Amino acid sequence: MKRSYEVKTLEEAQKLAVKDFELPLNCLKLEVVRESKGFLGIGARLDVEAEVCVDGIEEGKKYIKMILETNGAEGFIEKKVRGNNVEFNIDAGDYNGYLIGKNSKNLISLQNLVSTIVNRYYFGDEKKIVLVDVGGYKKHREKYLESLAVSEAKKVVKTKVDAKLTGLNSYERKIIHNKLASWVELETHSEGEGQDRVLIISLKK
Repeated sequence: MKRSYEVKTLEEAQKLAVKDFELPLNCLKLEVVRESKGFLGIGARLDVEAEVCVDGIEEGKKYIKMILETNGAEGFIEKKVRGNNVEFNIDAGDYNGYLIGKNSKNLISLQNLVSTIVNRYYFGDEKKIVLVDVGGYKKHREKYLESLAVSEAKKVVKTKVDAKLTGLNSYERKIIHNKLASWVELETHSEGEGQDRVLIISLKK
């Protein structure tokens, strides 16, 4: 994304760009595309274009690497980019469990942090959807939750008794909601707040 400025000096354009992009000057590239010298040097104007010159995706990877190194862990970080979707897969051996945390709390926080860092350098339609996985945990967990959703849904259809699933975070509840969205005889919704939030599978009234 480029932004254009009509200014008297390059320094003026630099200050405006730093303010607009909310980034330090060393993260920006400025180019004078036209210069009007005016009459006898009076009224001189510059047309300047500014854009980000930092790869936000690489910055996200560097951040993950920094976390591993800070904690004395060695790991492999795989990066996959498909359009605006960015996925980081981390394998840090014995450190994987800590990165995931109880109820994947640490993994959710890590993903939020990495997403914030990556998207600091993108704007509008350039914004990235960032996913972070550790040791394939999310993929295995997703398969398990989808299987659980189908199993519980079949019980509800058979017994006509609501199923209540606890101990799930928002990401996990969404997996179950999506998996059962096509079941015309069922509906899903969540009740409660925070850690006490419960996902309910029930017959449509």
